Amino acid sequence: MDKEEVKKKIAEKFGDKVQIADRSEKRVYIYAENEIWVDLASFLFNDLDARFDTGVGIDDRDGVEVMMFFPFDKEHYFVTIKTFAKKPNPELDSISPLIPGAKWIEREIWEMYEVNFRNHPDLRPVLRSDTRPCDFYPHKRENKDKHEMSRNKHDGQERADEVAGRPVKGQNP
Repeated sequence: MDKEEVKKKIAEKFGDKVQIADRSEKRVYIYAENEIWVDLASFLFNDLDARFDTGVGIDDRDGVEVMMFFPFDKEHYFVTIKTFAKKPNPELDSISPLIPGAKWIEREIWEMYEVNFRNHPDLRPVLRSDTRPCDFYPHKRENKDKHEMSRNKHDGQERADEVAGRPVKGQNP
């Protein structure tokens, strides 16, 4: 289905609850209100036969912007759904009950940015190590200064020496 037809069908179905923008020849952005973003994802995936690819979160001072990417492979372009979860407690409905492939990326966005995906079947950490505090969301702006980091920015050579079994610079072996 070509880009213009997809944009027309989305505009007809969702009206003023979405804003459609062309950013490039290969990408269409759909800015969706929170209450219809699951319906829009379902429409793209089930009715327009787009493939779900992945998603991403971006921390903003006022909330977390969540984007999900739906490629139309034969036509070689992407449709990106964008919505915004407001702070201090960012929350969105999960698309994973309708699109099972979204489970992992929603879990990762929750773990990195603390976006609570309502109705998610298994919202638990994917990447968190046992040594990381449960209330630490590494990509949230607010948490950067609250927790002591296990590494510092410039310890690369020290860590390389440690792994290679070389003594720390300035110390006798």
